[in-house]
Amino acid sequence: MKIREKIVDRFFGRAIEARVKEGLKAASFLEAPTVDDAKWRRLTGNAHRELIPTAQDRMIEIAYWLWETNPLAGWLIDITTAFILAEELPYQTKDDQIKEVLDGFWKDPVNRMDLFLPKHVGELHIFGELCMPSFTAQQTGRVRLGYVDPAQIGVVVTDPENVKLQIGVLTKGWIGEIAGYGVDQKPKKYQIILPDEADYVMSATAKQLRSQFTDGECFYFGINNVTNSPRGRSSLLPVADWLDAYEQYLYDFADRWPMLNTFVWDMLVEGGTPELIKEQVQNLQKKSGSVFGHNEKVTLKAEAPDLQAAQAHEGARLLRNHIMGRFGYPEHWYGGGGDVNRATASEMDLPALKMIAHKQNYIKYVLENILGYQVRQARRANYLPQAKTGAEDFTVVTPTALAKDVSKFGSVVQQVAVALVSAEMQGWVDKDTARKLFATVMGFIGVDIDLEEVKAKIEQDQLNNANQDYLNPKKNVQGSKGQGFKVVGKR
Repeated sequence: MKIREKIVDRFFGRAIEARVKEGLKAASFLEAPTVDDAKWRRLTGNAHRELIPTAQDRMIEIAYWLWETNPLAGWLIDITTAFILAEELPYQTKDDQIKEVLDGFWKDPVNRMDLFLPKHVGELHIFGELCMPSFTAQQTGRVRLGYVDPAQIGVVVTDPENVKLQIGVLTKGWIGEIAGYGVDQKPKKYQIILPDEADYVMSATAKQLRSQFTDGECFYFGINNVTNSPRGRSSLLPVADWLDAYEQYLYDFADRWPMLNTFVWDMLVEGGTPELIKEQVQNLQKKSGSVFGHNEKVTLKAEAPDLQAAQAHEGARLLRNHIMGRFGYPEHWYGGGGDVNRATASEMDLPALKMIAHKQNYIKYVLENILGYQVRQARRANYLPQAKTGAEDFTVVTPTALAKDVSKFGSVVQQVAVALVSAEMQGWVDKDTARKLFATVMGFIGVDIDLEEVKAKIEQDQLNNANQDYLNPKKNVQGSKGQGFKVVGKR
């Protein structure tokens, strides 16, 4: 060991050892990272990719403030929510009993999902996470949902052997005053609601930990995070500084705008003395429509400031497009059409609609979890009969995000149909291949054609027509009143 290392070990060994122990403690999956813990990394594969708690809390406050006060930030959240959700009930089922249970959950006076689902989707994108405690009626299995402020979430605990599996939520305790009464809220430990199949992949350690979460069950969902970062991120986080800069830019321009509307009179008096110039200025009538008389030695004109307002417009557009680009939204969605025409606008919409369809898939997953849990709870309470093997209880419906130009597709379908008829007549393709090509084209419109079913139907129709011709051979020679035509021939 070198002399320097010996000195460091002798005088600072205990301090270093204590610091290492603190770092190892922070590496535990039960401990949330702190500012000091950020200097350490986990020694296992279950490494934190989360914001430190102070940064997470700060993000929540900033995101809420931006949504509440910044018009562009509020619009980004609202337009995303509007595109994601369906206007009608987002679920369908062929089972009347299941429909009755789901309708009861959806229209429950506490749940009121028709009102709260848009709020929850917006909150999910504002805060990046959604935590809803669940309460179940023992007699009917009816599920009612609560809500936990993301600022009150302390830690989201995962399976130490599988970070993909989230098993519990630890909330923060707080002491406050409500309506004049002191409130001491202790931390809560909620089990995250998981599918029944999760028990087969949950480790023994996770099951032991999960048994300690005795304050109830909850749903937890997070977005804009990676797999080993259980807590979600706000959709406004990457553009928070730019939203603030854009707002400040507009405020500065608004402060400068009065100066753009002002002007001064520039009076030129050739060879005039200071006294004469002063007299001319005093005689100047400043009212609109007044007459100013002068000779050729006096010139008067209005001077307005040239502060390059066009450059201010381009700067605002640059900032706005940078912010909206994170969401994939084109500028004409926010009223900034510019030089965009209808043809280019439809092409610019595609990235935005693709991203919205991606977000819809996650909301579909959220609803499948919540509604599936309601059905399971109703079955456990014997309010619903047990499920049949392979039976599907319900399907979640989301609106179509990708807009389709029906007129354009109609023209294409017509051209393809004519081309296939010609190709079949020329012997370039057989009938089955032509049907397959036509079904492929129709698939782009969203119409699924079962080729086997169509072929069987055509063959059945041909068989029926042949049988009718055999049973009624004179049907083609009958008159309008059922009398046969007279055939005249040579004797």
